[in-house]
Amino acid sequence: MKKPSSKITIITALLLIFRLSLPSQAEAKDNTLERIEETNSFVIGYRTEKHPFSSVTATGDVEGYSIDLCKGIYEKLKQDLDKPDLELKMLEVTADNRFDYVQEGKVDIVCGTTSWTFKRQEKVGFSLLTYVTGAEMLVKDDSRIRSLKSLKGKKAGLIYGTLTADAITKRIERDNLDIELVTYKHPKAGIEALENREIDAYIADRIILIGLLDAADAPNDLKLVNRFYTYDPYALMFARQSLDFKLLVDRYLAGLYRSDKSLKLFEKWFAHMGIRSNENILRAMFKLQSIPE
Repeated sequence: MKKPSSKITIITALLLIFRLSLPSQAEAKDNTLERIEETNSFVIGYRTEKHPFSSVTATGDVEGYSIDLCKGIYEKLKQDLDKPDLELKMLEVTADNRFDYVQEGKVDIVCGTTSWTFKRQEKVGFSLLTYVTGAEMLVKDDSRIRSLKSLKGKKAGLIYGTLTADAITKRIERDNLDIELVTYKHPKAGIEALENREIDAYIADRIILIGLLDAADAPNDLKLVNRFYTYDPYALMFARQSLDFKLLVDRYLAGLYRSDKSLKLFEKWFAHMGIRSNENILRAMFKLQSIPE
């Protein structure tokens, strides 16, 4: 009986190693798509009071730029999965539970103003960018405050659970600035505090502040200082391991950015803000992410 050659033995061993290195069938499945197919439902997680990205109207309808993006993904899911009767569900999430809800599979996607960071990506996945903004400061129209340094000995409001709140807090600690920080769980509460002079400045993502100004009782009594303190790239959030679902989401967004539909969405949600909407930056973002098929 012939002894197997060393060459054949090495090839066999390599094939075995390659087979063991491949993900098992269970591991290869996309849990998000699998859950959507099994439940015949697509669950969108949304934030309230995040106009113009995600908010609830007086009649209880959830609307916004990010919501429209996710409704487009819902239509693509119905088509790609051949499920015309796929149910759309909406579930409110908060700053505290949104990451847990994604990891636990309670929502399939979070559509709001979540900033994409590498630290967060250790736990969850992100789509292509949906908006680009940064932290700004809103003050009273008669205020002389122009920077963080001019806030010494004063109070500043922040939105609880946001990347901006973390970044500003760290910066104030780093520069040893004597600023009292007040956090608000509801963004509208912060602007009301500023209007009532309970705080001297309100620091949040510029586009969120502009959205709050639209609904303020006396918007002309407030002004932006026109200085950015952070870079905040918004993206849709879902399970980190759901690569097939990510492909579907990114493919939809890239297709949207290649078309006139993206400009129509801009007109719908941001055009009324004029120059404050950062239109040129958003148009560049659309162009740069128009990834071809």
